[in-house]
Amino acid sequence: MSVPWSLYGTFVIEARHGFNNTTMSTFVGDLIKSTLLTMVLSPPIIAGLVKIMLLVPGPAMAVWIWGFMLAVSLIMLTIYPVIIAPLFNKYQPLEDGKLKKKIEALAGRLKFPLKKLFVVDGSRRSAHSNAYMYGFFKNKRIVLYDTLLEQSTDEQVTAVLAHELGHWALSHTKYLFVASQVVLAAQMSMFAMTRGAPGLLEAFGFQGEGNKPALASLVIFQLLIGPLDELLGLAQNFVSRTFEYQADRFAVDLGYAEDLKGALCVLDKENKGPPNNDRWYSAYHHSHPVLVERLVAIDDAAKKKE
Repeated sequence: MSVPWSLYGTFVIEARHGFNNTTMSTFVGDLIKSTLLTMVLSPPIIAGLVKIMLLVPGPAMAVWIWGFMLAVSLIMLTIYPVIIAPLFNKYQPLEDGKLKKKIEALAGRLKFPLKKLFVVDGSRRSAHSNAYMYGFFKNKRIVLYDTLLEQSTDEQVTAVLAHELGHWALSHTKYLFVASQVVLAAQMSMFAMTRGAPGLLEAFGFQGEGNKPALASLVIFQLLIGPLDELLGLAQNFVSRTFEYQADRFAVDLGYAEDLKGALCVLDKENKGPPNNDRWYSAYHHSHPVLVERLVAIDDAAKKKE
């Protein structure tokens, strides 16, 4: 059911704004790969959840489900960049040159355990640009979109990475991972309570003491937890926006204030983001502050540094 909306979003909306570089063959290929991955990965995960629900009664079920989903998350974090992501994009080592030296110098300055620098062919599908880092412990990697390299100067790219490395230096990734696990544990506790709630499954037509389908319980729980998810999303946005401001200040303290401002302006222009929005609308809908808010905060941080 989502395919027509994906087609419209890619070939009409994205194309209308000059972003789409996806061909129909690429779209179909991605759809086939995604479907095959879902067929391979989903059954064991669903089977594991169902088995736990059938074998472990009461509150202990929440602990087992949380542990199972934690293991799944760690496995996916490990295999995604190595096995899954290369199925959709090509990752090439960044060529030797000034930019590579600047990035390696920045990583060395921060004692960031950088192992590999990649450039991904994001332009194959979209004109949007980005950069990110990933990896466990002492095996960190940085990925740059080829569109980012085309749109920005070396200094601006380095400033963007100073911001990203700020997330690492300030332990934002660890905090977010721990917070997500706490939320998951709380949700699973609520699920265990709703699955055993008298009359709940019967209200949805599942009559009889032994008639408690595991998947039906999950679907009903998703309906019940919907309003709470809205509040959680608002809280996540608040934390994310706070971390973005902190990472910007980190880059400013390293001396990248002007280059970071220039990079943000380029990214906002090329990605056609809203430069300014109503503050309340932005707080609810955007995980990152809009451009004007970030530029003001960067100027304030630079003045304090001086």
